[in-house]
Amino acid sequence: MRTSTGRRVGTVGLIVALTCGVTACSVIPTGGKPISVGNPRKGNPLGDPYARVIAVPPSADWSPEEVVTGFRAAMASVDDPGRDVARKYLTDAFAREWNPQSGVTVYKQDGKQDQYEKAPPVQADAKQTRVTLKGTVTAMIDQDGRYWPKGGSLNEPFTLVKGAQGWRISAAPEGLMLSEADVDRAYLKVDLYFLDSAWQGLVADQVRVPIDPTSNFAKTAVERLLKGPSSLLKKAVNSAFRPGTRLIDVTTENNRVVVDLTKPVDSDRIGPMSAQLAGTLAELTKGGWGFEVRVEGKLYYSDSLLAIDAQQHADFDPWTAPRDVYPYYLADGALQMLGKENVGQPVQGRAGEKDGSRTRPAISGQGQVAALSEDGTKVSVAPLAPGGEWQDWVTGASLTPPSWDRYDTLWTVNRPTGHSSVVVRRDSRQQYQVWAPDLNAVHVTSLKVARDGVHVAVVVKNGTEEEVKIGTVVGQGNGTRITDLQSVVDGDGNQTIKDIAWKDGKTLYVLTGKSDLLEASVAAEPKTLASDSRIESITALDGSLLAGAQDDNGNRQVLYWNRTSAKWEPMVKDEKGTVLFSEKDGPSFPAYPLG
Repeated sequence: MRTSTGRRVGTVGLIVALTCGVTACSVIPTGGKPISVGNPRKGNPLGDPYARVIAVPPSADWSPEEVVTGFRAAMASVDDPGRDVARKYLTDAFAREWNPQSGVTVYKQDGKQDQYEKAPPVQADAKQTRVTLKGTVTAMIDQDGRYWPKGGSLNEPFTLVKGAQGWRISAAPEGLMLSEADVDRAYLKVDLYFLDSAWQGLVADQVRVPIDPTSNFAKTAVERLLKGPSSLLKKAVNSAFRPGTRLIDVTTENNRVVVDLTKPVDSDRIGPMSAQLAGTLAELTKGGWGFEVRVEGKLYYSDSLLAIDAQQHADFDPWTAPRDVYPYYLADGALQMLGKENVGQPVQGRAGEKDGSRTRPAISGQGQVAALSEDGTKVSVAPLAPGGEWQDWVTGASLTPPSWDRYDTLWTVNRPTGHSSVVVRRDSRQQYQVWAPDLNAVHVTSLKVARDGVHVAVVVKNGTEEEVKIGTVVGQGNGTRITDLQSVVDGDGNQTIKDIAWKDGKTLYVLTGKSDLLEASVAAEPKTLASDSRIESITALDGSLLAGAQDDNGNRQVLYWNRTSAKWEPMVKDEKGTVLFSEKDGPSFPAYPLG
């Protein structure tokens, strides 16, 4: 496609088309925005549609701004994975130097039209000029496909020189520069699932994968899964697949998604492998489709097929889709479990007896409760069973509220001074100091381990500001360390953080000192969900979000977030069946297991 004059190019270099993700689908040029249609899957979980941008080469009569606009469009073309068309916008020397694989800068522009820095008109005899693209940087995508939210101004210069073929770019920013809309069109959001260090649970690795117009979602996702985890998780997780395993194809047959590999897995890794595949492809199999694994086109076993249930990941790791898990809370100093009718019953053992000396309970996955002493110097643990007695597990100068991981290990942070922190991990036998150099010289106010046992969130106080960071737990016992801490809620003036709670292994809820509730992760900008000045603590489990609240008179209640009405509503009923706020010893500090 070529326009008769450069001035009529507009959003130059663009043809937006709908494709079904398979080679048999036709290309429909629209000359405008991506078109939207109903889901044409029709029983085939491999063929979701997507919009794509088809690039065209530059014209000799285009202006410098139009050349830069065309280059930006060509960078977004999924039909040109080698960016061969994009290189036609570059001088020969720069085309050899430019590396589109070095990462992606994601940006948005501040107005409806392309915004280039105003410059004097280019003279007719000019041989060199500069065009500067302006806007706001919103994220980076690294070579692993990790999406990193990032702020800052976009002020990127493109140097152009004029030759026999017209204007060409001789210098430009490294890597790809894509708008947010480009990224939505050109990349798939995929949750890859790997195994934790104990081979007991699944860990999600959130990545963006470039769309391949000759492939389909399932094939693209499995190919990326076989490449292994991103750099953040490489030292913390395992994969059941043998090194060097490649994907031959993904097809459908007899209501199953058939994954054909070049190598089988070790016999004791079949269950973990099945869970990895089922978790990674879960979005495709909500209609009940299961899986089958073949090797070199043949049945996995010599005499039978290897069939995988669509919910194999949930069977392998129940915390990926928890069911029948009830919350706990404190009332009059006693730990209670909330029953089906939203009426609490005291737990068994000492923890169910009235005792006002402990607060901030945390529930393990194996029937234990940990609680912080009122003076913050002890974390005690008691079994939720008849005769269960409190035992002091950790003592310190000033401890954070406790957190359990999936391995029945307790975590807390001791603050010997106002500017130092020591992360402590304790099991039933002994206590370990966790290597966390990024936290040694700061004041940690909270630490929570996610249910996957790998992701960890901390609240760090720096002067009057508090920020939230998410990192990775690597190793066990004396070899435990916390690495790659990334800020997900930055400090803002005098902002404080009341509480944090994991929704799952990917998403963290953050309660600010202003009672704003935020949803945060390492792969997205935080967003505000709700505010309620009464809230003082939170806990979450998958789709359930609870809060401990206190009204102006000091009366307490546990609230739940009603997603239908988008309101906080009281939850715990008293002996009369009412859900009014109770006296000061009423329901407080709700806690889901591993929350």
